[in-house]
Amino acid sequence: MDDERVSLPRRLARRARLVRVVAVRSRLVRPLDGRQGSVAGRRPLRVLLIGSGPVVGWGVGSHDLALPGAVARSLAAVTDRGAVVDVVPHASAGVRRLKRMVGAAGVDRYDAVVLSAAVADALRFAEPRRWGRRLRRLLADVHQRGPRSVLWLGAQPIRSIRPYDTPAGMLAEAHAERLNAIARAACAETGSLYVALSAPPRVDGRRHRTPGDYLFWARQIVDALAPSLQECAAERTAPTTEGAERVEAIERLKLSRHGGDARLEGIVGTAKRTLGTEIAMFTVLDDEREWPLASTGSVLESIPIEQSACIHTIQTPDGMVVPNAVEDERFAGNALVTGPAGLRYYAGYPVEAPDGTRIGALCVFGRAPREQADGEADLDVLRELALLAQRELWRWEPTSEA
Repeated sequence: MDDERVSLPRRLARRARLVRVVAVRSRLVRPLDGRQGSVAGRRPLRVLLIGSGPVVGWGVGSHDLALPGAVARSLAAVTDRGAVVDVVPHASAGVRRLKRMVGAAGVDRYDAVVLSAAVADALRFAEPRRWGRRLRRLLADVHQRGPRSVLWLGAQPIRSIRPYDTPAGMLAEAHAERLNAIARAACAETGSLYVALSAPPRVDGRRHRTPGDYLFWARQIVDALAPSLQECAAERTAPTTEGAERVEAIERLKLSRHGGDARLEGIVGTAKRTLGTEIAMFTVLDDEREWPLASTGSVLESIPIEQSACIHTIQTPDGMVVPNAVEDERFAGNALVTGPAGLRYYAGYPVEAPDGTRIGALCVFGRAPREQADGEADLDVLRELALLAQRELWRWEPTSEA
């Protein structure tokens, strides 16, 4: 039956029958770790997943096992580049809320943005014409913000979601099909990509979702995204980060109270041993100084920002190597080069706060110069370790006594 001809009381009755199964969601496992999946590699592509439904990760306990990790692995396999996939999940976001979420997400720093709200709005029996107008405005707004590709996830068959495999779910599924048709037309009008997610193959057991389900969906998403991202030959420029922005991000993470973290110390130690350097550090930079959250081989407490090599690193798209500092005009007169430390070699990779603000770097220093090719190989290692350190940083929560 055409939803526009269904009376409001009957539509409310349909929704009421679905409310009983919404409570199931409160008992489901969902990821609580850092909202990112990644695969280390050169010239990494950046993707944002934002909204409700599949991007939330219902049924698994880590974003690595949910859609962010699955998309990162699939994208890296197809493009032969690194991939960083951030996620901004909301359990019940529809198109109206999604527009506000996009405004706060800094989508200009991503190569692709994947939007998901179709299931939530189908379960609400959103009025189709109004919903379509809002979706068109949302897609146009995201395009104006600068990502190369914008992709809308159509609702998978509603009854393939276990709690909604009910007679009421049949009604929602029919409504989802109508919203999907509107979304397909809206994507064609705005130059957006559209992916109608299929139902994952059913497997035995009572789990709501499995890592295999998310990998199944990730392959559909990457098949749509890869052609446009493959054409992205030029690297995206590094996001500009002002000192005041770094100060605010550092305060939000309460890094002034952060110290003695064994996991960060372990990552820094691994960098020093693996790359065979005298010093390795995980540094933080505010508007005036640089200091290490974790270090090995150095007793340096802080240095003025003007003497920092990492300030240059956070301004690069994909890390920085200085094979011989005495031959680099930025560092030839630096006291760490001309003084007793006698540093010559540097490699560093930027570290970000959850909102994308670059606040520091994982870096190594050596007293002997190295060849550029050796430095690029070192950067491959630092890239992977920096992503690990970044996740540890996001996971850290200060105690009230700290």
